[in-house]
Parts: sequence; C-alpha cells; structure tokens
Amino acid sequence: MAPSFAPSSSTPKLTNEYEVFVSFRGADNRTGFTSHLFAALDRKTIHAYKDDINLPRGEKIGPELFKAIETSRIAVVVFSKKYATSDWCLDELVKIMECKRVFNQRVLPVFYHVSQPEVLEQKGNFAELRNGPEDKMNGWRAALTEAANLEGLHLEPKRPESEFIEEIVENILKKLNEESSTAPSLRQNDAPIPHNDASSGQNTTINAIADWTPFFFFLNFFSWVRGCLLRVP
Repeated sequence: MAPSFAPSSSTPKLTNEYEVFVSFRGADNRTGFTSHLFAALDRKTIHAYKDDINLPRGEKIGPELFKAIETSRIAVVVFSKKYATSDWCLDELVKIMECKRVFNQRVLPVFYHVSQPEVLEQKGNFAELRNGPEDKMNGWRAALTEAANLEGLHLEPKRPESEFIEEIVENILKKLNEESSTAPSLRQNDAPIPHNDASSGQNTTINAIADWTPFFFFLNFFSWVRGCLLRVP
C-alpha cells in the first residue's frame, strides 16, 4: 500500500542550514543545466547544498544527503529523462515529500525535457522504475505522483535555458521572501531572554507598591476628612 502524504496537524521545525536543496540526475545534467542553476543561485547569494562541495570525504552519502534535505528551506526537484532510473534520486524524492508533510518544507518541481503527465502518471521515461521491494517501489510511485501534482515550472520547447533558470531563481527568491515575512518573531530553538534575580526582585517590589497605591490614597483622604471634622466647633 502506498504511503499517505496527508498534511500533519503539527509542523515541527528544524534549524535550516541551507536555503535550497536540488535533487537532480547527475547523468542527465550535472555539467549542464544544474551547474548553470547553481551558478545562478550563487549570484543571488542563495545558499544551496552541493554534494560535490558540502559532502565531507569519507562520509556515507545517504545520511548526509537526507540531513541536507531536512535542513533546507526549499527543495527543488529537477525531473529529467533519466531521473527515475536512479535509486538515489527516488529515495531523495521520498525524503523530500516526507519533509514537506512533516516540516511543511516548500517543494518546487522543475520539468526539464519531460512533461508533467509523464511524471504524474508514470509513463514514457517514468514508466519503468528500478526493481526493488514492493513497499519501496510503492513509496517511489507515491512520491512521484505527489510531487508532480504540485505547481511547478516547465521548460517550453525552444525556450532558452538561461531564461528558464532565471525564472526558477526568481521563483525560489519569492518563496524565501514569503517564508521570511511569515516567520514567527521567536524561533522554536531560540530561548526566551532570562531576567536576572536583581531585576526580578526589583520588578516584584514595584508591582507590590503599585498594588497598594489605591489603599494609601484612600487612607490619606480619610485622615484629612477626620481632621477637618475635629476642627469644626
């Protein structure tokens, strides 16, 4: 049975280490389209995870990639012709959709020389997935369907890729700005500013005086009236 990607009632937060994680098939476009995309992100000072730079030597690929996905504000999924031929890409996609469900992560699908229906209905280049356990393959299919149902960007025929990349970057900037404008003033991992003991004691004394002020006023007024009455012959 395919896993459900229904939104959760609570959305826990993680500390964001990266602004963008890009999931792509290296055999398709590492030295072409995605390299230009990373360069465009750099020009806009958007901090993106890069496995050839941010992945420490000697570290296991899986856990490090999953951690990078979890700590990214936005995930960009570049669906290309060979995307579904990679177990790594499909596993990344499952993780991305999990983070969307659990952490409310933003996900931007990019359809690069493939159509949305191909991914959505798993036909054409996405008709045959890699062999694997049935539950794993069901998870891949569910993630592909869920991601393809999201609003994404499409490379139209004969459109210059440079213009398409600019559109992607502008879309990412818009999403980052939307997140910043709606972010709470106090982050979950930030602790409230503590008050020292002296300040707390001073505040307590001031509050106590304020509470007794009406009583002192009434007492003084009563004494004044009593003095006036005693002076009457």
